[in-house]
Amino acid sequence: MPKLLPFRIHFEDPQIAPLDLDASDVGNARQLAATRRGVPVGAIRKVKIIREKVDG
Repeated sequence: MPKLLPFRIHFEDPQIAPLDLDASDVGNARQLAATRRGVPVGAIRKVKIIREKVDG
C-alpha cells in the first residue's frame, strides 16, 4: 500500500472552502477533491502538500 501524504486543495471558486485530505499522489488528490466537492477537476486552482512546521 502506498504511503499517503497530506494535501490541501484550493478551488477556483472562492466560495468553495479548501479541502484537506490524504492521498498517494497529486493526481489522486485532485480526483478525490473533485469528487468530494462535486466539481470538475478543472475547478481546482492549487494542490499543496501540507508540511509540518518544526520549531528548531
